[in-house]
Amino acid sequence: MKRDTIEEIINSANPEVDRILEVSKKEYRERWQKVQKAMEQRGYDLAYACGSELDRSDVAWLAGIFDPIIERYGILIPVQGTPVVVAGSEGGHVIEDSVKVSGAGVALLMEYQISDEDYRYARFDKLEDVVYTMVPFKPGKPVKIAILSSSQFIPYDHISLFQGRFGGENVVFDVDLLRRIKYEKSLTELRITGQANRIADAAFLGMLSSLRPGMRELDVAAVGDYIMKRLGARRTGFPTIVSSGTRGRSVLGPATNRKIKKGEFVSMGISPAFNGYHGIMRRTVKAGSEWTEDERAFMDALEGLYHAVIKASNEAAEKNLPSNSIDKKGKAYLERTKLKDKRGRLLSPREPYTFIHNTGCSECQEGFGAVTPFTSEPLGKNAALMIDVAFMGSDETGDIVFPIEYAVIEDSFWKHGKKIGVYNKMPLNVQEFVGMDTATIPMNKINPYYRPFEEGK
Repeated sequence: MKRDTIEEIINSANPEVDRILEVSKKEYRERWQKVQKAMEQRGYDLAYACGSELDRSDVAWLAGIFDPIIERYGILIPVQGTPVVVAGSEGGHVIEDSVKVSGAGVALLMEYQISDEDYRYARFDKLEDVVYTMVPFKPGKPVKIAILSSSQFIPYDHISLFQGRFGGENVVFDVDLLRRIKYEKSLTELRITGQANRIADAAFLGMLSSLRPGMRELDVAAVGDYIMKRLGARRTGFPTIVSSGTRGRSVLGPATNRKIKKGEFVSMGISPAFNGYHGIMRRTVKAGSEWTEDERAFMDALEGLYHAVIKASNEAAEKNLPSNSIDKKGKAYLERTKLKDKRGRLLSPREPYTFIHNTGCSECQEGFGAVTPFTSEPLGKNAALMIDVAFMGSDETGDIVFPIEYAVIEDSFWKHGKKIGVYNKMPLNVQEFVGMDTATIPMNKINPYYRPFEEGK
């Protein structure tokens, strides 16, 4: 890939990225008030959410902490007043800078520092002092605390800390409270997500253009990461994916030093985080040669699944149908789609996961909003979602029976009222861009469901 092509991709995308678009302090206050209203209705004095470099979404949404580092951290939300982020001494420096966007307070607690460090000059607060500043102490009246973050990732130490200080009967998990509020997006959130996906398209086009047999997976990933950061995305929702050959079975395999061989299929993905919100772009291509007839049939069938799911999403939005109607349409497509496997049998390809999930301050770890056979509620009024359709090349025994080990098409789309539109311009079939010095996506190749969010007002 020519260095000039990378610069052309960046220069083409740069005018479309509004780097100063971010959530305002006013919107953060409105978020706090929504949470506090729900807390008051349920009788809570205080709510707590936690986070780390892996599970950033809750505290990012509440306080604007998009780039945590080193220690775990948390946020205390009183039923009235300003939330306070609690952190360790070292990561607290980053958090003190991060919360400027939201106006949340910060308190450093010894319980949150790295376990084997000694911070000689650090000044720590006590959890009780912080809590009773936010919730005035009343003799005989316990403080009722709601845990808003999932038990799947909140540390046992954090729960023990609160239960030990305030009584186990006064600390309850209520993860649904925050998840449902976060699911409904503001117009600003939907616009920022659009910017993240513009960056995803540009970064992925660079990865496609650079992909050639003999390159290492990490070299291809580096192109995407470079373009992403040049366009203003600070980090990714997952390590950039480049999985070639048999590594396709890893589904989400981060790039390695493996050399890509001619004729191998390569699944690639990038998820830029722009001012806290995540974009996506994932596709599967072949390195250095054209598809065979069987490979084309496999990829065409996957593209057909994408059409079935996105059309079902449109119908569900227009008619306010239960969201599992989308899943039913996708599964019905799979049942009637039969491909010849290596043994001559006609089989339906197997999907590895559900077709749609929620997104926001994480790529997919929002905890609510995925479309499954069991989700009977309609899609949200205003939502940012990802359509993620994929086929495994294996049968029910785990044997690889199709010509491709794993193939995927993943995009992001918005829903506003009864309308939806795909954020990404990238075509569903991107094979023609592999190894080509292409700086822009031709207008006649753009995703047929692409629709800028501004048109959805």
